[in-house]
Amino acid sequence: MRTTRVLVVVAALAACKGKGNDGGKTVQTGSAAGPAAASVDHPVTKVDGPAVAPAITGSITFVVPKDASWWGEMAFPCYAAAINLQPGSSAAAPFTQLSPTVAPAMAAADIDLEHDVAAVGAYATTDEPTFYAAINFRHPDRLKAMLEALAPGAPLKEVSKTHYVVTTPGAAGDREIHVLVYPIQWPAKVPGDRWSTDSAKATHVVFFTGLFGSGTQVDPLAQLADPATALAKTKDVEGVLSDARGRCITGFAGAHDFQPGYKLEHARFGFAGPEGAGDPLTNLLGSHRTLELAVELTLSPAPTEQVVNGWIDQAKAFLGATLEPIKAQFAGQGPAVDVLWDLAGLLGNKGFRHTLKDKTLTLTWRTDRIPQSDLTTYEKRLELALPGGLNP
Repeated sequence: MRTTRVLVVVAALAACKGKGNDGGKTVQTGSAAGPAAASVDHPVTKVDGPAVAPAITGSITFVVPKDASWWGEMAFPCYAAAINLQPGSSAAAPFTQLSPTVAPAMAAADIDLEHDVAAVGAYATTDEPTFYAAINFRHPDRLKAMLEALAPGAPLKEVSKTHYVVTTPGAAGDREIHVLVYPIQWPAKVPGDRWSTDSAKATHVVFFTGLFGSGTQVDPLAQLADPATALAKTKDVEGVLSDARGRCITGFAGAHDFQPGYKLEHARFGFAGPEGAGDPLTNLLGSHRTLELAVELTLSPAPTEQVVNGWIDQAKAFLGATLEPIKAQFAGQGPAVDVLWDLAGLLGNKGFRHTLKDKTLTLTWRTDRIPQSDLTTYEKRLELALPGGLNP
């Protein structure tokens, strides 16, 4: 059967087409939205000292800040499913291509970027963003060796065995990059879907601060929400989705300029692919997931329906002009890519809805809005384009 990686790419294209020490305290993050998810057993980990304890709901959320201007977290297994759509592609490549030192650094730490990363995310509570990754860190004692290989020759200060400071040159002078690693305290149950069980292999969360040289010293655990607040925040963010199981991306943004005459008060967004019966489009691709991308914007003042329709028309025209050259670059990639691109356009149009209630504008794309009658032509094209047909 075709994997869900096809669906992730279609949905991602459609989104464009349609438009540290806390005194030993453990921080719990996350919550649920949508129907209860089946769970499976997981080895319980007990940590003496600082730790990150993800909340186990229909999905796994590793980190939630308490006072952030923006935050987003992506489940790496979902991302890898999209990258691996093309045979021979590598989920690790975008990271190893950042610098020639990334691959040897991962080798020094015995980290496999293809399989050991559970989630990546970032947030900002000051002018200095904090980045983090939940990983299966089998040898946390190799953190120093990893950093020495990542920045060879750079001064490395050991604050503790789990906290190092790397000094590197920056545009405004030397940067002090803090790297801190905390173990994950797992409960006895995790969601049973494949993406979640892959994510549940993570053992540690690694935080990176000071990458942009602001000079602000950051204690990541002190920035995270307490269990009750984290639960409420994640419930609120996940609430933008009708079903947050199999969640790929979630996050929020604070006040910001929007369109002339309008301000964004706050926003929340999510992308999920819960397993179930699927729908005509996802069944066509051999999956039992239904994909949903949702973006909610709270604006001031409240826009009218006419104004919103104007924004949508402008966005479609802009994205259409922007994406045409990109589509041309994919022209030589084979017929399957052409079909997937056209399916993304179908999803971006017929799968798109917007609702306006007072100041809140919600934009959603769902694969289950595409009727079977619209897919006959695509089914024939996919049968010819995909090696071995639709269900090899």
